[in-house]
Amino acid sequence: MKSLLFTTLILLLINLINAHSYESLGIDAVQKKETEKIIEDESQFPVINISTKDNSELIISRENYTDSVVDVFNIEDKYRLKERSASVKLRGNSSSFYGDVKKVLANQVPYRIKFDKKTNLLGLHDGEKFKNWVLLKIDGDVIRNDVAIRMGKVIFDKKYFITDSHFVKLYINDVFKGIYLLTEHNEIDEKKVNISQPEKNYNGTDIGYYLELDNYFYENPGKYISLDYEKATVKDIRGEERKFVPAEYTIKNDIYCEEQLYFIGNYTKNVFNIIYQAIENGEYKTFDEDYNLVNSTFTSVEETISAVFDVESAVNTYLLYEIIHDYDVGEGSFFFAVDFSENSKIKKLQMVSPWDFNWAYSDSPRRYWAGAFCDTAFAKKYGDRTNPWFVLLAKNDWFHELVSKKWEGFSTAIRAQLVEENAYLYQNYNDVLLVGKSVFKGVDNLYTWINKRLDWIDEAFVPGKSALPVPDEKDPVVTTTTKPVETTQPVVTKTTTVIIEPTIDVETTESTEIDSDDEQEVTAEAEEEQDSDSEEEEEQE
Repeated sequence: MKSLLFTTLILLLINLINAHSYESLGIDAVQKKETEKIIEDESQFPVINISTKDNSELIISRENYTDSVVDVFNIEDKYRLKERSASVKLRGNSSSFYGDVKKVLANQVPYRIKFDKKTNLLGLHDGEKFKNWVLLKIDGDVIRNDVAIRMGKVIFDKKYFITDSHFVKLYINDVFKGIYLLTEHNEIDEKKVNISQPEKNYNGTDIGYYLELDNYFYENPGKYISLDYEKATVKDIRGEERKFVPAEYTIKNDIYCEEQLYFIGNYTKNVFNIIYQAIENGEYKTFDEDYNLVNSTFTSVEETISAVFDVESAVNTYLLYEIIHDYDVGEGSFFFAVDFSENSKIKKLQMVSPWDFNWAYSDSPRRYWAGAFCDTAFAKKYGDRTNPWFVLLAKNDWFHELVSKKWEGFSTAIRAQLVEENAYLYQNYNDVLLVGKSVFKGVDNLYTWINKRLDWIDEAFVPGKSALPVPDEKDPVVTTTTKPVETTQPVVTKTTTVIIEPTIDVETTESTEIDSDDEQEVTAEAEEEQDSDSEEEEEQE
């Protein structure tokens, strides 16, 4: 007990010594206050202002953090922050141009904030405090990620973790950087992905595991597993027959020996095998006490799969991804968790923490996407990103019925989120326009696609109705004419002017690669215990 108290005091002392402030960074506090007052008077969204050394040091690295202080204002007093010590770096892969400095300086890029001590931002996640937060750059249609998160939060109903989010205006050193989406950071934490973490150098396999389907797996040698999905050729819900393409899963948590790597690889492979054999061959396998595959006494597919797999998590995740049609569903930013410790909260393999919806809402809104094989034209260009877990599950009537009941219970609330978000954007009309003159056209187009999609989901997922035959994929014939809904522009009460930072004269680059955007620091609690090991932890992102 005395040793723990001593260690805690030492860590607190280190934090106090290393804490950043206006003074330590050479920033004029009076000038900062005056500038932020001007910014606040011109803003509608909450404002985050990140200040670095001499109010001028650039944040241009994906690997190294920049010493900073963070101010949050234009928000209720209880959420305002002043001079909060933190470190900031770029995050993402192609979204941050793989660290190309010229492109970073010429384009909007996402950031990762790491506070010195746990901090809440804007009341997100019911006011819970965390060290790590993310600022996602906004696409031209603004709502792409936020509306998926909103729908996901309704579907997950606080039982499974999905990030919270909020639009903000971001300034760095008092210079406007753009409209951003503030989100939480996917990580192992009692309030997020709640799995146990082993002590350093622990070699037992009875620990928690956090996995990501990851097309950047090669950046983590010795920390990924490969699944060949039984090398199976199957038919999907639409009747297309194809062979599954192998994929890699990165282990996001600390592991300390090959036994742990082998164990979680073999376990995950066998869970998929149990699902595949039950659905495709009518063979009902299960695990013995050592997680070896054995014959079971189960008499149904549902019973067999439910014994080893968190089916409810799959229902929730499948419904979200079927609604939004994210092409990255089977290759990147798709997460699983399981915990084999004595006090485990996740005893079966679970789908968790959905993330990164930049490649969603495209193509026809009237067909199965997440539960079917990836579009062949897309696969030829970007690789087959089919999700084999969903392909197997989606065509089963028992699974389809669970999804249908989930949709029936939450469809009204999901549609309400669209109305609520649209109203919020118009309430902050001036700030939204900073994204671009045609931003509301992009928003309207996306809402149109989503509403058509939800109409088709209404047809596809009806309790008591079989998964087959699939609903008509053609647009319905319109037989009645209605007057278009008239909209009125809101009364704008603030005039917004912004300082635009000069950029290096290079051509803006639109990446054609799918960005899994999958940096994850997964040991939140370990930060509290061993911030001195932060360099080692960063290697695991």
